[in-house]
Amino acid sequence: MIKHVKSFIAVAGLALVFAAPAQSAVVSWTTDLPVADTGVPAPTSTVGTVLQNLTTSVKNEYRSPWQGTALDGIGTYTAVQADAYASYVFDKGYYAVDFLWGSVDNYNGLEFYYQGNWVDSLYGDDAQLNSVNKGLGFIVATVMATGVFDEIRFNSGSNAFEYGNISVSAVPLPAALPLYGAGLAALGFLGWRKRRKSAAIAA
Repeated sequence: MIKHVKSFIAVAGLALVFAAPAQSAVVSWTTDLPVADTGVPAPTSTVGTVLQNLTTSVKNEYRSPWQGTALDGIGTYTAVQADAYASYVFDKGYYAVDFLWGSVDNYNGLEFYYQGNWVDSLYGDDAQLNSVNKGLGFIVATVMATGVFDEIRFNSGSNAFEYGNISVSAVPLPAALPLYGAGLAALGFLGWRKRRKSAAIAA
């Protein structure tokens, strides 16, 4: 029995190690131009000035993430102005968001919430974005939070946070679940083998 308990503790420990979340949201990005403008949904709510369905740029105010591409002047986007944010609330949990991020600035920020509680955040000054050409061009970013979220807030400390082509990804299978299942299976096998051995001795 003690051996079985030790085995279970070992498996549970491994599950916790592999399931432990990272310390901050993880971002990956590319400069490959999206093939189409898929649009930006209307925010659930806004605070401050949030400009929607933009197609052009205004100097010192906002810059189209499509600028310099074939979709310049056509592609739509949203611009969150200084000290403002746009909130997008979903009817279920997600774990990642993809979007076109225009002219990445250090004061651009994403905040993730679940049922009103803060989950994670990512800002333009994050070390993961050090190699991005700040203030110019665009990136196509994929940001994965450390936990499930049902709300994203795009916020900006100055003019402006420009973005388009938002899409979210559904919650994946928890990383610990396969390990937990394997641990239970191993315990079941050990119990079966012990019972079989006991039966053989009794016979």
